[in-house]
Amino acid sequence: MVSRLQAFLIRRLLWALPVLALVSVAIFGLIRLVPGDPAIVMLGADAPPAQLAAVRAELGLDEPLPVQYVDYVADAVRGDLGRSYVDDREVSAAIASRLPTTLFLTAAGFLVSLTIAIPAGLLSATNRGEWLDGVGLGFGLLGVSVPNFWLGVVLLLLFGVTLDWLPVAGYVSPLEDPVAGIRYLLLPGITLGTAMAAVVTRMLRSELLEELRREYLNAVRMKGVGELRVLTHATKNAFIPVVTVIGMQFGYLLGGSIVVETVFSIPGMGRLLIDAIQSRDYIMLQGVVLVYTTFFVAVNIVVDGAYFYLNPKLGGER
Repeated sequence: MVSRLQAFLIRRLLWALPVLALVSVAIFGLIRLVPGDPAIVMLGADAPPAQLAAVRAELGLDEPLPVQYVDYVADAVRGDLGRSYVDDREVSAAIASRLPTTLFLTAAGFLVSLTIAIPAGLLSATNRGEWLDGVGLGFGLLGVSVPNFWLGVVLLLLFGVTLDWLPVAGYVSPLEDPVAGIRYLLLPGITLGTAMAAVVTRMLRSELLEELRREYLNAVRMKGVGELRVLTHATKNAFIPVVTVIGMQFGYLLGGSIVVETVFSIPGMGRLLIDAIQSRDYIMLQGVVLVYTTFFVAVNIVVDGAYFYLNPKLGGER
């Protein structure tokens, strides 16, 4: 028997397939609008026309766009995202080597944001109108206003250059050296997670304040339940819409990692994307963007599952 949650996730997965198909069409089409010729990138502008034509034929660039797209999708379904126009390496292998770094960075930003946002949102909501509430509101406004690249540079100069407490650039995998890995991920994680923490703090405060005003909590109090238990009940219900925001923000963390990896010289997917843009490596670029999009869609499916788990009645309506 398939449970309600499993059936719900299957429906969401089926809806995700046409979304990925449309995104793949958009990526394929838009990238080919970018000026530049991959054959010229590979051979140089002074290459003979015959050699350029031969390379275009070898890469399939002389085929009509619909044929190129069908061939690309057929290969992508098998896990073959093509070969780089610049250095002839497999795109799948290049992404596989960089993806763990970006996922570790995104996870660091996610953990930093929740570590800050959940206590800040709870304290702000339960101390409405007091100085703690003012601090929470101020952080929420400041966090979404400060660009993460500027924050990264400030943190780098303060803790990396001036105080010399943390590394200023580079990356060490936490799987190889946990202590060094955390030291290298701390500043990028704070940089990446601050904006998300600000958004979640404001959202949690707003939802919890609304929940604390509901009549059912008065009935719970009349039964002699302590305020801590009351707050627990209210927080669980307040988290239902917050979970959606957290999931969306996690997806945005993947995009924000592009800037953070550039600031801190982290060899992740973001750096791979920037290098592909600068070298006009179309096949690498579309492979990286497709993987980013797939992860974003997958995160939303997980969020939908969490939303359904917290409130099955609402889960069936979304």
